[in-house]
Amino acid sequence: MKKLLLSAMLAGIATGAFAQGQILLANGNNSGTGPTATTGGLFWLDPDGASGSTAPALIGSDFNVSFYGGSDANNLSLLQSFVSSGGGAALGAGTFLDLSGNPVSIPGALTSGFFRIDAWTGATSFANANIKTSSPVFSNPLGNPNAQPPGLPTDFTGMPAVVLVPVPEPSTFALAGLGAAALLIFRRRK
Repeated sequence: MKKLLLSAMLAGIATGAFAQGQILLANGNNSGTGPTATTGGLFWLDPDGASGSTAPALIGSDFNVSFYGGSDANNLSLLQSFVSSGGGAALGAGTFLDLSGNPVSIPGALTSGFFRIDAWTGATSFANANIKTSSPVFSNPLGNPNAQPPGLPTDFTGMPAVVLVPVPEPSTFALAGLGAAALLIFRRRK
C-alpha cells in the first residue's frame, strides 16, 4: 500500500512540474471603458497623437500584433506575432483573436503570467511602422489544463487599453533640431 501511495504522489508531483499556465491570444471578452482603461482594455487608434484634436477610436480593421509573455516581468519572450492575419477586430472593433484558437503555454507560470503587447499598422514589422505602440507590462490570470481541477485557458482580461499613435519620423526631429540651432545662432548675433 505504501508503494502505491508513494507512486501516486510522485506521479502527481511530476505532472505538476510539467504543468504550465495557458492563455488564448484574444481580448474578445473585454468591454474596455475607454482608451485609459487599466484592465479589460481594447485596441484604440489615435490618428493625430495625444496633442491632436481627434479623439481615439476603437480600431475597426485588421492590425498587426506581437504578444510577449513570461513567468515574471523581466523574462518576456515572443509568444506569437500576427501580421495581416485577419484577427484584428475579428470579434468587433478594438478586439483581437488568434484565428487558430490554440492556447499558448507560458513556461514557468502556473496561475498568472506577465505580458506586453506590441501593436502596429501600416507596415509589415513593428520597427518600420509609423503608427504603433507597446503596452506596459501587465499581469493576467492563466488557465491550467493540468492542474487539479483543470482550468480552461483564459484570454487577456487583465490587459490595459492599447492606443496606437503616430510616431514622428527622424527627419521631423532633425528639422526641429536645425530650427532650434538657427534660433540660437540668431540670438547670439544680437
